[in-house]
Amino acid sequence: MSQFTTWVSSHIKGDEKGEAQIFLDRLFKGFGHEGWKEAGATCEERVKSDTGGTSFADLVWKPRVVIEMKKRGANLNKHYSQAFTYWTYLVPNRPRYAVLCNFDEFWVYDFETQMDTPVEKIKLAELPKKYGALNFLFPGEVKPVFGNHHEEVTREAADKLATCFNYMIDRKVERGLAQRFILQILMAFFAEDIGLLDKYLVKRLLDECESPQDSYDIIGGLFEAMNRPEGNQGGRYKGVDYFNGGLFAQPAKIELDTKERILLKEACDFDWSKVRPEIFGTLFEHSLGKKQRHASGAHFTTPVDIMKIVGPTIVEPWRDAIERSKTLTEMQALAHRMQTFTVLDPACGSGNFLFTAYRELKRLEAALYARMAERFPRSVDPKQRSLGFVTTTNFYGMDVNSFAVEIAKVTMMLAHKLSIDELHVSESALPLDNLDRNILHQDALITADGQPTPWPKADVIVGNPPYLGAKNLKRDLPADYVNRVRKAYQSVPKMADLCVYWFYRANEELADCTKADRFKGRAGLVGTQNIRANASRRGGLDYIVESGTLVEAVENQPWSGEAEVNVSIANWVKSKDETLLPTDRRLWFVPRTSSVKKARASRGEGPTHKRYELDMRLVSHISSALSDKTDVSGALTLDCNRNPQRAFQGVTPGYNGFVLRPDAATALLAKEPGAQDLLRSYMIGRELNSTGKSTRYIIDAYGLDLTDLASYPKTLAHLQRAVLPKVQEKVKTERAKASDMVKAREDHLERWWTFWAQRTELRAWLAGRKRVIAASRTQRAPFLFHFVSTDLAHGDKLQLFAFDDDYSFGILQSHPHCLWYDTKGTRLKNEVDVNYSSDEVFATFPWPQSPSKTCVNEVAGAARNLRAVRSATLKGGATLRSVYGTLAMPGKSALKEAHAALDAAVIKAYGFSARKDCLGQLLALNQQVAAMIKACTPVTGPGIPDGYSTPATLVSNDSLG
Repeated sequence: MSQFTTWVSSHIKGDEKGEAQIFLDRLFKGFGHEGWKEAGATCEERVKSDTGGTSFADLVWKPRVVIEMKKRGANLNKHYSQAFTYWTYLVPNRPRYAVLCNFDEFWVYDFETQMDTPVEKIKLAELPKKYGALNFLFPGEVKPVFGNHHEEVTREAADKLATCFNYMIDRKVERGLAQRFILQILMAFFAEDIGLLDKYLVKRLLDECESPQDSYDIIGGLFEAMNRPEGNQGGRYKGVDYFNGGLFAQPAKIELDTKERILLKEACDFDWSKVRPEIFGTLFEHSLGKKQRHASGAHFTTPVDIMKIVGPTIVEPWRDAIERSKTLTEMQALAHRMQTFTVLDPACGSGNFLFTAYRELKRLEAALYARMAERFPRSVDPKQRSLGFVTTTNFYGMDVNSFAVEIAKVTMMLAHKLSIDELHVSESALPLDNLDRNILHQDALITADGQPTPWPKADVIVGNPPYLGAKNLKRDLPADYVNRVRKAYQSVPKMADLCVYWFYRANEELADCTKADRFKGRAGLVGTQNIRANASRRGGLDYIVESGTLVEAVENQPWSGEAEVNVSIANWVKSKDETLLPTDRRLWFVPRTSSVKKARASRGEGPTHKRYELDMRLVSHISSALSDKTDVSGALTLDCNRNPQRAFQGVTPGYNGFVLRPDAATALLAKEPGAQDLLRSYMIGRELNSTGKSTRYIIDAYGLDLTDLASYPKTLAHLQRAVLPKVQEKVKTERAKASDMVKAREDHLERWWTFWAQRTELRAWLAGRKRVIAASRTQRAPFLFHFVSTDLAHGDKLQLFAFDDDYSFGILQSHPHCLWYDTKGTRLKNEVDVNYSSDEVFATFPWPQSPSKTCVNEVAGAARNLRAVRSATLKGGATLRSVYGTLAMPGKSALKEAHAALDAAVIKAYGFSARKDCLGQLLALNQQVAAMIKACTPVTGPGIPDGYSTPATLVSNDSLG
C-alpha cells in the first residue's frame, strides 16, 4: 500500500477524466490483483439514472463495490447522491459498498446500514495503516473494518436507555413520567454531543448525582433549565438555552436508584453524534418492557428500504425539477413551493420515514440554492441563507402508539440540528420546533364514534401501515373495532388486509397531481404482499389505478423491519396525464437465479440484516397486480364456470384426531374390524406431487349420526377422546371472543364426529365415478395436475376439479391454464409458491369456445400421452418434482416433447396464435364470453363441449392412489 501512495504522490495530478482509470488500476494492484480488468471489474459502466438518462460509473466490481472518482480537491459531500443513485440501480448483483474518491481521500459507504454518512473516511496518506476499510478490494473474502459504523453504537445506546426505562417500570415509577424522563435525557445526551449543550455538562451532572435525591434535583433541574424561555444566566445551568416548551413542558424529575444512575452514566459515555435517530426510535421502542430481548437483537427498517418510497415520491420529482430549471424565476418559484410542501405519514411509528423525508428535502433545498448561486451569483448567498424555509413543521404524522409518537417528535427535533450541521449553514437550532400539532396520537382509521379519522392535508403521503392479514383481524384486534372499521370503509372488501385501508384512504386524501403543481398528489406505501391479489388488491390498488398511475413498485421482498414478513411497495401519482409521469416505470423484484443466490451468500451482511437482493426492469406499465405482464385484474367472473360448480377444495377435517398413521389404523382395525367401513386413505398436496401415494388414513363418518356410530364403539371412543374436547374448546374460544364464527362452531358441535368441512356437493359428484382431477392447492411452477381415485379422502390442501375426461385434463394441464394460474393465483411470502383460487383463477378462466371434434380428440390424446410419459419416468425412487426439475435443463426429453404437444393441441383448440401474447388472448376471450353470457348467447363452459357426440370415449381409467 505504501508503494501505491508513493506512486500517486509522484505521478497523479488529480484529473478525473484523464487519470481515474490508471489510478484505479494501481489501487487494485495494491490490493493483490493484476489490475482492475483482471479482477473482473469494469470501468465506465452504463447506469440508468432516476431522471431517465444514462450515466457512467467509473468502476463497478460486482458484487463488491462501485467507485466514483472526482477531481482532486472536490468536495465529496456534494456527490453523495450520485454515489447512492449508482448503487441503487446497479442490479442485479448490486455491489455491497460504494466509494467516493478525489485522489486524496476515500469515503466508504455501506448504504444497506448507514445512508447519510460514510462508514469510513481514509486520507491517501493514511491508507498504508487504515486500509482495513477497503478490505473488500482484496481477492477472496476479507471482511472490512470500519471506524465510523453508527449502527452498533445506536443499538448499544438504545439498549442502555431501554434497560433503564424497564428498571423504572419494574419499581413502579409511573409509566408516563418514566417515558418523559427517558425522552428528555435522550435529548440531553444528543444535545451535549451535537453542540446544543456545553460539552461534558450532562456527564458532569450525572457524576454529581450520588443519591436518588441528587438525581431528582440535579437532572430534574437540567430539564427545568432547558424549559426556561429566558435562558439561564447563572448557577449550575448557566448558558443552557431554551429548548422547547413541548418536549420539556413537564420537566421529569425522578429519584434514580444506583443501577439506573450507572446505566445513564454508561449511556452518556457514547458519542451520541454517531447515534442515528432514524433507527434509534424503532430499536428503543421495541426494547421497552422486553426482558429477554435487547435492542442489539431487534430488526429495524433500514434507511435504504425507506428510500424505496421517499425516493420516488419526494426526491425524484424535486430533483428532476431542480435539474430542469434554467431561469432565476423558475428557481425562485421552486423555492417558494418547497416552503409550503407538506408530507404525511399516517402510521408514523417512531418517525423514521418522516426523518428520512425531512433530511432528503433539506438536501434538495440546499441543491436548489446552490444551483441558484452557481447560475445567478447575485441572487443568493448560500453561506448566509437561512435554513428555515423547509422546517419540521412541514411534516405530519399520526400513530396509535402514544410513546412512539413522542419518540417521533424527538426524532424530528434532532433532524433539524443534524441538517444544519450536514449542510454547513448558520442558523440557530434552538428553540426546537414544537410538533405537538403535527405528530398526533390517534387512530388513523376511525374516531371513537366510528367515523373516518380526519387526516392532516398534505401534498404527499408516505409510510408503512401495520401488517395484519384479513383472517387475523378479529384474532388480534377487538371484534367491535374491526366491525366499526369495516362499516366506515364499506368500499374496502372485508377480506382485505388491514394495510389496505391506508392505501384506500391515502388515495382518497390526495389531491390530483396537475401541470400547475407537479409535486402534490403522490404517495408511496409499504403493504403486505397480498395488496396485489384478490380482495386486498380490489380494495386498494385497483381503486388507486382508476384515478392514478403506479410509477414504481417492489413486486415482493423480505422486509427489513422486525416483522418476519414479505412486503410489496407501491408508489403512485394521482394522475393519468402522461406528461406528468416518467416514460419508464421501475418494477423491482427478487430474482431467482443461482448466480444471485451465490452473490448474496458471498456478501458480508450482519446477522440482523435479511439476505435478499432486488433486480429492476424498466417497464411501460405497472398493473395493480404490481406486474408488467398483461393486466388480467379486470378479468370477469364467468357464470358458466360457477354453475354448475366444478372446482372444489378437499375435505377439511378441522381436527387432527380424525387422522391416523398406518400403525394406529392397523391397531384400530385389530380391535374393531368393522371400522374398515369408516377408514379411507387420506391424500394431501405434498404427497400428490411426490410419490402420488397416500401415507395416512382418516375416519370419515359422513352421513352417520351418533346412533349409527354406536355400531363402532372403539371408533366412537377414539373420536370422543381425540376430537370432541377440541370441538368444545373451539366453541368456548369463539364465544369468549364474540366472533362471527360462534354460530358455525355451535352447529359443528351438533355433528362433532364429522369433518369441519365435508364438501357435500363434491361428494355428490364423486359418487359413481372412478377418478377426479386434482392438484396441490399450493404449488410452484411448473404446475402439476393429476387424476386421482375417488376412493381416496382428498385433503383440503388439494384443489379438485369435477372432471374425469382426458380433454378437460388436457386443458387444465396446458400452458394457457397454468399461465392464468401463475398470474391470477396468490403468491406466498417466498414469492415462488402460488395458491390456486377457485374464485380468481377457475371462475375467470375461459375455455375454448368452438373446438372441433378433431381438436378435442387431439387434446385428449396429448393428455393421455403426457400421463403415460410421466408414469414411465417414475422409476427407481424418482418423484414427480425431481422428474419435472429436468425441464429447466437444456436438451431433449420425452417429457418436454409431451408438454409441447399438449400445449400445441390446446392452442389450436382455442384458435389462438402461438406468436401472440397468450394472456392477452385469454383476457380478450374472457371479456367476449362474459359479454355473450350477458346477452344470453350460448357459450361453451368448462368440460367436454356439449356438441361432442361420444363423450364416454374421452374417459380412460388411469389414476393415482
